[in-house]
Amino acid sequence: MHNPPATSHKPYLVYLLALITGVAGTWAAMYGQYYVFLIPVAVTVLLFSIYKTEKFILLTGALAPLSINVNDIGGGLGLALPTEPLIIWIFCLLCFRFFLQGKVSTAPLKHPIVLLVIGYVAWLWLCSVYSSLPLVSVKFSLARTWYIVVFFIGGIYLLRHMKNIHFFFSALVVCTIILVIYTLTQHAAYGFIRSASYGISWPFFPDHGMYAAAIAFCVSILVFYTFNGAVFGIKPGWAPVLGFFLVVLLLGIVVSYTRATWLSLIAALGVYLLIKFRIKFYWVMLALTALGTYGIINQDTLLYNLEANKQGSSDELEGHVKSVSNITTDPSNLERINRWKCAGRMVAERPLFGFGPGTFVFQYGPFQQSSEMTIISTNTGDLGDAHSEYFSAMSETGFLGMALWIGITLLTMATAFGAIYRTDDRKIKITTLMALLGLVTYHVHGFLNNYSQYDKIAVPLWMFTAVIVVLDLHTKKHLHS
Repeated sequence: MHNPPATSHKPYLVYLLALITGVAGTWAAMYGQYYVFLIPVAVTVLLFSIYKTEKFILLTGALAPLSINVNDIGGGLGLALPTEPLIIWIFCLLCFRFFLQGKVSTAPLKHPIVLLVIGYVAWLWLCSVYSSLPLVSVKFSLARTWYIVVFFIGGIYLLRHMKNIHFFFSALVVCTIILVIYTLTQHAAYGFIRSASYGISWPFFPDHGMYAAAIAFCVSILVFYTFNGAVFGIKPGWAPVLGFFLVVLLLGIVVSYTRATWLSLIAALGVYLLIKFRIKFYWVMLALTALGTYGIINQDTLLYNLEANKQGSSDELEGHVKSVSNITTDPSNLERINRWKCAGRMVAERPLFGFGPGTFVFQYGPFQQSSEMTIISTNTGDLGDAHSEYFSAMSETGFLGMALWIGITLLTMATAFGAIYRTDDRKIKITTLMALLGLVTYHVHGFLNNYSQYDKIAVPLWMFTAVIVVLDLHTKKHLHS
């Protein structure tokens, strides 16, 4: 992304305009016209976005954890304020600048991950054409497109400077810490019981699963800032402070009672150990393939063992952990399996294009079987979606759509492994690790839940992926120079 058109020769006009609107807004508010405050705010946002576009995009992305959910703004549409309107504005601004200037380096767009993501977006729109609910699919595809354009494609150009990467990481961590402290304060009034955890982060998050998944993105960042701060110029005196906030984040995850996030952090630790011992990614793939093959061959035995577990969800952490594998009596696990089976029946009916992006929640009802429904089953989809990024993609965009999503996930991980092993620069190595481990937490969580359509998850998901693309390109360029 290029810098804004040259305007430094008349900066006083910007400040003068901001001053005039600020004074006018304050004067109007003094006389009871409080809504006029929106004028200086809107003008300030407009000027900031035009003249400080990079910082504006990074700050808008970092604010995602603190955006407030409005369920219905009319027409059954929801909105996250203030981030989604700002993201739409950024999307329009970037498109306008591209068509106006027409000067952008296309080299980063030839990266394999970028090409795969572009193919995925193209497939989303094609599936929208054949959707069972075209309007729903167009809205879904449009939202996903502007997240990808702003925070992945735009992010690749924004994050070419290491300072921008860590500006975003730091701002995201700060906003997440504010969110967690607020939520813990609210939760403490209920004694941190599990039943209160489900909606305690409202109005910022609609449920505890998404809340925990968003926190997990920041854990690896804060771990490395705490224990490797010197690499990034952080003074040793900050280590205890950062360590304290790391504990706050981990406490937020623990008392969210989100089992999928606990598992995802264990997976991230496992990936860190693989890299520590310099295990090649293709060995990881071989191991996963062997494990999957073993599971398929021995599925009857494995299901029998799982059915022996009768431990339900519990306020006790030990019992709650044990309930992860309870597929006999735990309603949450049983409902998740019910949704997955519905997704399988849906793709069997529409294997090529699926039912259309964003349609699972509206279409899965008739595919339920009474013998598989639970006490929390619903035909309206008001208690969650497909409960899996992968099954959601399969039912909504067919087998190819699921393959593209899995391809993006695996190629991003493989690319990160390669960039880490390729460089001797500790700052690049650790920064890549921060992004990779953050993504691992979500992609593992994505087996059990799907939140990538929400700004809280979409922003770090695509920004972290952009970080890996940028650092991979940098290490290859350095290697060839």
